[in-house]
Amino acid sequence: MSMEPGVLRACGLRFERAGRTVLDGIDLSLASGDILALLGVNGAGKTTLLRCLLGLLRPCAGQVSLDGAPLASLSRQRLACRLAYVPQAHVAPFPFSVREVVTLGRLPYQGPFGAAGATDLDAVESAIDQLGIGALAERPYTELSGGERQLTLIARALAQGARLLIMDEPVSGLDFGHQIRLLRHLERLAADGYGILKTTHHPDHALACASRVAVLHQGRIEVDDVPDKVLTPERIRRLYRVDVEVLRVSGGRSVVIY
Repeated sequence: MSMEPGVLRACGLRFERAGRTVLDGIDLSLASGDILALLGVNGAGKTTLLRCLLGLLRPCAGQVSLDGAPLASLSRQRLACRLAYVPQAHVAPFPFSVREVVTLGRLPYQGPFGAAGATDLDAVESAIDQLGIGALAERPYTELSGGERQLTLIARALAQGARLLIMDEPVSGLDFGHQIRLLRHLERLAADGYGILKTTHHPDHALACASRVAVLHQGRIEVDDVPDKVLTPERIRRLYRVDVEVLRVSGGRSVVIY
């Protein structure tokens, strides 16, 4: 079997729940250096698709592969070392420090009673430095702002060593400034060779920070292309049922006006 380094691929994915088709014929890929924005209205199946891509749900038909190997053939440990999930920022039940939360990303490399070794600690410090959160390292995660929590969760994923990151609405609940700063961090990670799939409800964010946009509609990928070709006024109006215009501004960027 030929190996495709840094590629997560879904082919002909179909998923049913209680006799209802949730996903049907999904073809999608994520490669190193990509920022793939997945758009879709509530109930379109985005969360179900993410869970299939992470190996948490088994599709009724089709296959998900990672670097050419079927996901089902990989151990959870091997999968965790190559593919990481970044949830929406949440409140931790215990006041772990930021460094302790990031260190949790090293669990796939440790035995059931193992402690973090020198290699683990180096990976943790590298991830903290990469996200620029060194000043937060000893602060309790429970006392952070939403943006700081999200950066901590991304650092945990980087410490995990995975090069492909799946993010569920990474800017959800963040104020405008934290949203923009987080998007800039994602751009830098992609430039460093990370592949990022992020769900979003904001066409503007996909236009500002994505190399590709895929629209999930009624369980199918309706379109998957570069942002300017996907996010036309007609498609946004039809998808979200709002009247908008898409304008090109200085610097060649496009924005949604409503």
